[in-house]
Amino acid sequence: MRDSRILLTCAGLGFLLFFLLEKSVVLGLAVVFVLGIFALVAHWPELGTLIALFAIYANIAVLGMKTRATLLTTVQTGQMTVSTAGQNARVVVVMAALCLVLCIPLLYQLLVRKEKLTFDRGFYLMLGYFAVFLTSSFFARDKAIVSSQITDFLLEGMAIYFLVVNVVREYATLRRATWALLLAGGFMGGLSVLQHVTHTETSNYGGLAMLGAELDFNPAGRRATVSWADATNLHPQGATSTAAGVQFRAAGPIGEPNRYAQMLVVLLPLAALRFRRERSRALRWLALACAALVFGAIMLTFSRGAMFTAVVLFGLLAHFRFIRPLHVVVVALGICLLVLALDPRAAVRFASLEGVKTLLTHKTGGYTETPEGQTGVPDSSVTKRYVLNVAAWHVFLDHPILGVGPGHFEYYSMPYGNHVGLIEIDKKYRGHNLYLETLAETGILGLASFLAIILAIMHGLWRVWKRLQEKGSEYADAAMAFCLCLVAYLISAIFAHLSYQRYLWLLMALCSATIHILGRVEQQTTSELGPA
Repeated sequence: MRDSRILLTCAGLGFLLFFLLEKSVVLGLAVVFVLGIFALVAHWPELGTLIALFAIYANIAVLGMKTRATLLTTVQTGQMTVSTAGQNARVVVVMAALCLVLCIPLLYQLLVRKEKLTFDRGFYLMLGYFAVFLTSSFFARDKAIVSSQITDFLLEGMAIYFLVVNVVREYATLRRATWALLLAGGFMGGLSVLQHVTHTETSNYGGLAMLGAELDFNPAGRRATVSWADATNLHPQGATSTAAGVQFRAAGPIGEPNRYAQMLVVLLPLAALRFRRERSRALRWLALACAALVFGAIMLTFSRGAMFTAVVLFGLLAHFRFIRPLHVVVVALGICLLVLALDPRAAVRFASLEGVKTLLTHKTGGYTETPEGQTGVPDSSVTKRYVLNVAAWHVFLDHPILGVGPGHFEYYSMPYGNHVGLIEIDKKYRGHNLYLETLAETGILGLASFLAIILAIMHGLWRVWKRLQEKGSEYADAAMAFCLCLVAYLISAIFAHLSYQRYLWLLMALCSATIHILGRVEQQTTSELGPA
């Protein structure tokens, strides 16, 4: 009976494969590949966890499901919603498939190891935030947007959080998961650096090294308006722009430079952790190489928010002694050399933040283009973000309790933005600030419930770190490293709204898993757990 079942299964798979190969060779080979992955995962369940984490963070699976036309749209227009579950049915399929992969190690934990499902404080707080989310949705004007926002949160938020917390249960798994994220970051950053160094901007490496056309530098480090004629030349099948001084920004597999930079900068504390605690010299050098590639890619995004976050992070890493005083000097020199080697204009871009002071002190009275050579005046990007932040604040003041509805600030960005009077807002924009946009869309209740999730997890990490630090345990560094990852995200969120939220909730899930794992570490000896 058992042999006949195996024979029937194999025959069925054979006929299915034959049918698919007849329709499309690529589709048939893809099915074979997927079945092979599932077979490997079934044999080694932890592999499913690592594959899913790498695929999510490197965005490889999402790129694999995009059509050529969609990829062109992402590159040319920078539409950020095309790669989220709520806006793209293909992404729903991808995220559901990755969740299915994570279900295999989950079943292993439940059926083989007899573990119980974990419902922690973070998960319950997410349910509370979702309740506020739904309540705010009742007052929204566009139910289609509300539906997409709910899909995003359920699939890219709660599903990923719940699965990752329940499959990452051992320190060894957490350590490998950290490496999976680092290797994903090093892989993405390495392609961006390679593209820049080899001047192969005409290739986007299968969508893994996309570009964003945006910057034109003069002595003031300004951002110029790039015409669509130049922007379309950005596409890998065409030539790069010939406009003098135009600099294309690295956008990685995400397709949006600032979001790409945000996903990279949060990995720096994990690289410092692995460099500090790995016993193998080869792995320490690998962690250092990943950090260098990640930082190099951040420079090539020209994201001022990510650069500022990285500077703060290095200070915090030095304060918590992840980096020794001598290492601080070496890192500073290394950063200077890296900036000079890749593109010195990154320093000019960072220095242009000086213009923010002018806006905050209201010395402009109106916005005009900066005369060449004039410094201290904000560029158009900074001014627009300031206007949108002020607009979001005033939307919140008019709708303070539950906001205008999830995903709905962009409907109010034009009237409220134009009321500020600095520049004309001629189309719908997101808020460019997670906190202000959350206030505008879900009110004070939404922001409070959202921050409660993050702060509760950070508090848990801090308590575990304090206890292990007092005992002199080297495992305390893991708690602090993940806490600094969240700090990095919170700082960068000042300059970016919540988009591609799967990255945030994946990071939050690993932080929660770290709390649970290190709580058990206190009851075990270091020798039983292996290298930190």
